[in-house]
Amino acid sequence: MPTPQVGERAPDFELPEASGDLVRLSEEARRGPVIIAFYPTDWGPICTMEMKRLMGMLDDLEDLGAGLLAISVDSVTSHRLWKMHLGMTFPLLSDPDGDVVRLYDLMLGEADLMRGRSTRAVLIVDQDMMVRYVWKAPNPHRHPDYDEILAVVREL
Repeated sequence: MPTPQVGERAPDFELPEASGDLVRLSEEARRGPVIIAFYPTDWGPICTMEMKRLMGMLDDLEDLGAGLLAISVDSVTSHRLWKMHLGMTFPLLSDPDGDVVRLYDLMLGEADLMRGRSTRAVLIVDQDMMVRYVWKAPNPHRHPDYDEILAVVREL
């Protein structure tokens, strides 16, 4: 299945959060738009910068009624430790088998140095589970346009 595009329905999923609690996309979307940030790995320098930038946007996102979920193939334990280390307050979801990463067609290829991990990508899903924004990094070292993400959420 290719990465869902703007105007298509987002595949639903349920994954464990760093706390061990299960989080379902459709339940989060009922509350308002959801930004889904796929990233390669906990503890990586670029991923750390990305999570810090997203943390910096969190007040604005919450004021707009939007939620934020971050997903990687790292374990719940790794997420819990990394989340505490950075003081993150939004959910970090663990996809250790890569099922959701594959469902969204974001798994890095076998030839890539980071194979078995998600590429960096951001999707915004509205309350009807429709994809309203998609950004997929041309390589996992690129950051999304954080201002663009906020602009899209403001329009919703």
